[in-house]
Amino acid sequence: MQQPDFIKSIKSKDSDGNQSLIEKAYFFALEAHKSQKRYSGDPYISHPVKVAEILTNLKLDTATIITGLLHDTVEDTPASMEELKIKFGDEIASLVDGVTKISKMKTHSDIKNQAENFRKLILAVSKDIRVLLVKLADRLHNMRTISFVPNEEKRKRIALETMEIYAPLAGRLGMQSFRDELEDLSFQILNEAAYNSIKNRVDYLKNSSSNLTEKIKIQIINLLIDEDIICEVVGREKRIYSIWNKMQRKEIAFRQLSDIFAYRIITSDKSECYKALGLIHSKWSVVPGSFKDYISTPKINNYSSLHTTIVGPQRQRVELQIRTKEMSEIADRGIAAHWQYKDNYNLVDDSSSDPINVTWLRDLVDILDSGATSEELLEATKLEMFQQQVFCFTPKGDLIHLPINSNPIDFAYALHSEIGNMCVGCKVNGKSQPLFTKLQNGDEVEILISKGQEPSEVWENIATTAKAQTSIKRYFRKQENSDFLDLGKRILLNSLGFTKDLPEDISNEMMNKFKKKSLNELMISVGRGHIKNKEIVKFKPRKRLSFFTRYRKNPNQELPLEIKGLQSGLAVHFAECCLPLPNENIIGVSEIDVGIIIHNSNCKKLNEDFTEDSWLSATWKDISEKQLFTSRIKVSVVNEPGSLGMLATHIGEQGGNIINLNISEKSNDYFDMIFEMNLKNLDHLNKIINNLKELNRVSMVKRLFIN
Repeated sequence: MQQPDFIKSIKSKDSDGNQSLIEKAYFFALEAHKSQKRYSGDPYISHPVKVAEILTNLKLDTATIITGLLHDTVEDTPASMEELKIKFGDEIASLVDGVTKISKMKTHSDIKNQAENFRKLILAVSKDIRVLLVKLADRLHNMRTISFVPNEEKRKRIALETMEIYAPLAGRLGMQSFRDELEDLSFQILNEAAYNSIKNRVDYLKNSSSNLTEKIKIQIINLLIDEDIICEVVGREKRIYSIWNKMQRKEIAFRQLSDIFAYRIITSDKSECYKALGLIHSKWSVVPGSFKDYISTPKINNYSSLHTTIVGPQRQRVELQIRTKEMSEIADRGIAAHWQYKDNYNLVDDSSSDPINVTWLRDLVDILDSGATSEELLEATKLEMFQQQVFCFTPKGDLIHLPINSNPIDFAYALHSEIGNMCVGCKVNGKSQPLFTKLQNGDEVEILISKGQEPSEVWENIATTAKAQTSIKRYFRKQENSDFLDLGKRILLNSLGFTKDLPEDISNEMMNKFKKKSLNELMISVGRGHIKNKEIVKFKPRKRLSFFTRYRKNPNQELPLEIKGLQSGLAVHFAECCLPLPNENIIGVSEIDVGIIIHNSNCKKLNEDFTEDSWLSATWKDISEKQLFTSRIKVSVVNEPGSLGMLATHIGEQGGNIINLNISEKSNDYFDMIFEMNLKNLDHLNKIINNLKELNRVSMVKRLFIN
């Protein structure tokens, strides 16, 4: 196959050695796609060639044009990214990789998958805006050939995604011709009947009014030439979707549209634009409210032009756009008309030398960084991209672009998220106003702040911009995480039996187990309930007993029990779970760094935590009358004045020494109390229990074990 015409055209205009690289890329793509066909039956290579032609017409750099030729090779052919790096260099391989990541997104009708697609798209273009330019060219050619896609449902899914995501993105990049065509092609698929109806009507008016439109054009040209204004007047055909959208927005029928006639006046410089406007307004009446000056206050995508609608010749309403040749080129090509491509265009860097205003794209990256869900990102962004703009000013005269219906809260967060967080009030045009005041074009807004202030939760419902809503959510998510951090720490300490901090070995073990990067992240997950208590207690160390459960012997005192195989000097503890007493069967267990733990032989912990081959035989011996041991009972008693005193008195009368008391449950009728007591032995405990059972107010007494 011969070289496409666009390559021949480039080579004829520029003999730079880079053009040979375009030719090399073409033949590489031709070989890679040689066995593939499009839905139309055309060789697949026709698609990347058309994409490269679109990028060439945008006058983009060599790397971007080559990316257009190669953008499907890695995804759809055996070609690899490493091969592209070797043959075409890192820059082109990186661009192809970015486009490939976007292309792997499958078109979905459900909002969740569509939102995830949008998230991936923003991440892919955040490093280099040229990735998005190639993707827009790719989508434009696919929409031009969408009629060949056999599946109607698939055609509609692609058209809907184009209408909701790619067309608005093209508009935000200032590429109005791209946006117009993408919208019309999508509208034709999504609402074919309405599209055909409007198109037929426009064609009829165009044919029937051809003489009139030419007369209007001539009169405008003559008016301007008489005043020595050199200009070009071009008739502008209104787009089908634009007409339909206006009908829906104003709730009017097609026959009620009065500004079907539209012209673009191209002058030599900015001053001539205003001079032409003055002449036209002095000659014909202006439709009230139709004048917009986007030269003094350009749109957020850098679009500049004067807009006006007049009641012109033949009493017809005529819509006019007055701009310079440079403004016209920017209006059609947007960011592509600015970008010099000397370096990769990194949206994350807050560079003051941006060729075009893309702060809205950085805002999207900020939204992603804040942890917003994909659905939140898509919904908020779609609302902003479809809205018109208002232009407001700071007291210093700085221009702030906001979506229509924005308020001072949106304005504050547009300045900086910290200003928004500390906002306490505002002044609009020098007068104090509520924060929910709707801002108008030209308003001067002063934000009042206080360092001790924090945003209100209701602001999230008042704010209209994605940046404001996300900043507010981020603030409260941070505060919420702080609360969950404290809660998680308390849960961990309580569940694992510590009072201040987790031992490093346990915290490291838990972070590895639950795949958390830090202890704070682990605690937040616990606080949020993502890690359950039953998973936490598995890390609980062997219970070290409190001071009153460890047996301490005097220098001349023998142990009150005999343990087979006891190592000399090893510490002895009585297990807190069962608190064994003399006169009952016991078992010992040796634990590293702890010593010998003595359990009641019926204790459940013995079977749960230890195997029988680790048990040590133990028996009581030579117990002195003065030696006391700890035990625990639970008592349910009538909720009446004096009940606690009555219980304490009876326990004391029986020789029990209460060392701890806890009311575990309480109701209007009864409450449960847990007593920890020092006693002589099992017989002493049973005597106290039996005595308490005889009391009228007591409904239940039992020895308490902790499992």
